[in-house]
Amino acid sequence: MAITFTDLHTESGIKSLDQFLNGKSYISGDQITKDDIKVYAAVLEKPGDSFPNATKWYDCVSSVLATSFPGKAVGVRIGSKAAPVEAASAEQVPTPYIILYKR
Repeated sequence: MAITFTDLHTESGIKSLDQFLNGKSYISGDQITKDDIKVYAAVLEKPGDSFPNATKWYDCVSSVLATSFPGKAVGVRIGSKAAPVEAASAEQVPTPYIILYKR
């Protein structure tokens, strides 16, 4: 069963992650998995001291990644914007029609 985390860029999202990680080392078991990497990528920065479980998990994942990728990172942030809305072409717009009923 898939686990869903939302809004990991917010305090409430980190709080839900922290609660989930209570008594756990990693998201899906006793060792790091792709699930941890996916969640780690969604967390914008190290959680604060008020989220001890999430902070411990974040540090563990960071350590594994640092060992696996020993090159010096310069730091990158990924932003997002809504995709531009494209105007529908004449072929895509359905032709309206009217049904007339005779009484």
